[in-house]
Amino acid sequence: MTTKPSSAPWVDEPFHLITTPSTYLSDPHSYVHVASDMAHAHNVIIRGLNTIIQQAPHVPTSTEKTYNAKDVKDLLFYVHSWCKMVGHHHWVEESFIFPEIEKVAGQPGLMDNPHHQHELFHGGMEKLLAYSQATRPEEYRWSGPSGMKEIIDSFSKDLTGHLYDEINVFLGLKNVDRNIGMLYDVFPVVLGCADKTYECGHPFPPLPWIMPYLVKYWFGAGNGAWRFNPCDWWGRPRPLAFVRQTE
Repeated sequence: MTTKPSSAPWVDEPFHLITTPSTYLSDPHSYVHVASDMAHAHNVIIRGLNTIIQQAPHVPTSTEKTYNAKDVKDLLFYVHSWCKMVGHHHWVEESFIFPEIEKVAGQPGLMDNPHHQHELFHGGMEKLLAYSQATRPEEYRWSGPSGMKEIIDSFSKDLTGHLYDEINVFLGLKNVDRNIGMLYDVFPVVLGCADKTYECGHPFPPLPWIMPYLVKYWFGAGNGAWRFNPCDWWGRPRPLAFVRQTE
């Protein structure tokens, strides 16, 4: 449960946040971890959307006495940044996470449905991004024709519906859990023990350039076990964390 800072509306509405699967599933297998990590990422997106919906209507426009151009400029920059964040999240999914999951699971097309759902709100997201970039502070409007609310309303239900549905897709990975689990245990060991400086350098393992980043910031994040690896995620040797120091 969220600890609200006050009794005023906060960013757990109007679109509800996703309950983290690990809070209601006791299964220790990796599909629960995958779904839970994705739920955290999706809640970041939902909170950002709710933040805009909750506050944008109350930012004074140029026709109001309390209008402040900087307030509107800051709001538009925030919207712009949120759009880029959502776009980056889905780009990483489509370009790396989905293909890797299908490859490890041995099931081409496994993630087709989430991929196709992206198309439902892509146009609206692009329109909102363009609005945030092109709109001058004095032109900003929340409601009415061509206002920002109209743009957000055009895609927000499809976006949030996708964010909710995708968690169930990841929970459905239970049947291929053994293979998916390698992203959480085998891959971090491989990357952490692959010294790319050995014998003047070897390009091993032959993985996409994004994989070390995904392991560091996603699949391996928060796991203290990887302190024992002799190399960092990019194959650079580092001092062992637990050894007897020589005098």
